[in-house]
Amino acid sequence: MFFFLTPILANTIPKFSIEDQYGKTFTHQSQKGKPVLILGCELKDIELCRKLGRKIYWKMQNLLWKDSNKVSFLFYLNLKETNSLVEKYLEDAKSKEFESVLLDRKGELAEGLQREKAYLRIFDKKGKQIHREYLSEVDETKIKEIHSILKEEI
Repeated sequence: MFFFLTPILANTIPKFSIEDQYGKTFTHQSQKGKPVLILGCELKDIELCRKLGRKIYWKMQNLLWKDSNKVSFLFYLNLKETNSLVEKYLEDAKSKEFESVLLDRKGELAEGLQREKAYLRIFDKKGKQIHREYLSEVDETKIKEIHSILKEEI
């Protein structure tokens, strides 16, 4: 089940500087010039975010194929309140070569997050928000919608 919200055109990509689980830093400035898909979750929804993020990422890699490098895919977890169990999970995940996950330890992207939902936002090449919604699952219809939005922006 997902909830569709009317696209908001006035918002811009939020300011952030966050490392992923491998220590690579991503910033809002480094995303300029490409459409950006940002998917985020609260810490307690780590499995939901991982499941939805992987599905969206791999489907988009296949659907966009030659153009996939023209889009930034950013997935993040709000880790402002983390614990040793989560830190161990993240440390163990390094050896599994998972997709990059931004570890938002300061809560820079926490605004708008909701429990038991992933927060999806899409920004155009200039950094203006063109789509947002909350997801609890992703089906083929949603994949096609996301693909259509990104394809139009490439």
